[in-house]
Amino acid sequence: MTAKDTNERASNALFKYGSMLFVAVFVQLPIQASAWGSSSNEGPVYGLSSLRSEWTGMNSIAIKVTGCTWGTVGDREDAGCMDDESEDGTGNWNQMANCRRAQVTFDVFASSGTTSCGNSDFKESLYTTYGVAEFAYIIGAYSSSSPPVTGDDVDGFPVCEEDADGDGLYVAISCGSETSFTIDKFSDQYCTGGNFVENYDTLTNFNKALHSNNLDKCYAANSLIDTLLKESTTCSAWDSSLCTTSDFAQNAASSGFVNSNNYRSNGEMQLANKLKYGLGGSMLLGSVIMFFGILFTNRRKRRALMHRKFRNGPSSRSKSKSKKSSGGSTRSKRKKKKDSSSRSGGGVLA
Repeated sequence: MTAKDTNERASNALFKYGSMLFVAVFVQLPIQASAWGSSSNEGPVYGLSSLRSEWTGMNSIAIKVTGCTWGTVGDREDAGCMDDESEDGTGNWNQMANCRRAQVTFDVFASSGTTSCGNSDFKESLYTTYGVAEFAYIIGAYSSSSPPVTGDDVDGFPVCEEDADGDGLYVAISCGSETSFTIDKFSDQYCTGGNFVENYDTLTNFNKALHSNNLDKCYAANSLIDTLLKESTTCSAWDSSLCTTSDFAQNAASSGFVNSNNYRSNGEMQLANKLKYGLGGSMLLGSVIMFFGILFTNRRKRRALMHRKFRNGPSSRSKSKSKKSSGGSTRSKRKKKKDSSSRSGGGVLA
């Protein structure tokens, strides 16, 4: 087999492999879509977000502030957190990455009629991710009725700043108790809860405002819920005793997902994943077998051609030499015969 034939076979094999891979991609696409939910479903398909889409459009939505808890801060530079910095000499990982601040904890209730924030209308517990000030700004800016707190009430609240008294301490909003906020002093520049030194301000007026106008009982939130959800994260009893673990979170802890019309069930996802991984594994195995098959086949053919070449080479060369030598002797014999005949002819004439 020539090198041209070998190249043609290799090209054909690669074409077949590419065709199989092309088919596999298009077979996997619908399987993957069935596993993670189709695009026809409205809203997100993951976790609590899919359930929120069912009640954020209800006729009556209300919130109930339950108190203060230390919660993880979102990605924000002015929160006084280190984020991913490590060149500042801090040795504890939790001080660099797990920055926590005093957050507002609240429950959400929703009903297709009118909600009175009863247990039957409970939807989810959340806490803010950008602190008390952001919560007050949202309440003041988006409330449909007279807001109990506004951005003016939190102006000047320190996030985590050096104390103006010059005592080398730092001040920040803190949880004086589960139901009240305070301003406290800390010994470290990142105001972590474990480095509390002393109280700076009890924030009496602000705490009274949080307990006024039904904000701690059942406050209408249709006009502000969308913005407030973007600035908050879900909360359960594992995060704080002020939070109530929703049915979804409870089921997610044990099974990972609950059945819903908005996304696929566990059984469907498992079946689709098995088909997907089975197809991918078979394609990988087939490509490996094909590669080694082509490799060893071509190797045997090249070896056979080399053996044939070396086996036939010397004999063919010896035959050609013998032919040349035999041809030369024949011509010499003919020449000698011709010369002798000419000489004999000349003698007769003489």
